[in-house]
Amino acid sequence: MRKEKEIKIEEGRDAGKVFKIIEMPAFQMDKWATRALLVLGKSKKGGILAIGSMGMEDLLSSLSDVEYEKAEPLLQELLDCCWFMNSTGTSVQLKKENVDGIVEDWTTLFKLRLEALTLCVGFLGQGDGKDTK
Repeated sequence: MRKEKEIKIEEGRDAGKVFKIIEMPAFQMDKWATRALLVLGKSKKGGILAIGSMGMEDLLSSLSDVEYEKAEPLLQELLDCCWFMNSTGTSVQLKKENVDGIVEDWTTLFKLRLEALTLCVGFLGQGDGKDTK
């Protein structure tokens, strides 16, 4: 069963809106992680091996070295994990085609992507990245 998490936006123009984050399926997450590692590895000194010892903060920081055109599909897939929970109890998946009709504040998009990343690959932020045989 995939992990889920509900997020209530507390401030900004989207205050009060509730979103559900649903973990990517395993195969999709594997492809996403592989693509992300390849993109980050090309931009990071030490390549893919350097990424293995990174915590979540370092991983996010290294994204600043990635060209937007390469990162955009990965960011969109994180947004695809997000669903808007409307007042009638139904949910709507956030897609490029509908996101501007649901989300009013860009910071909400940033928060949702960060929450999706944490839910899907949160294990990267645990421990010190060293082998524990």
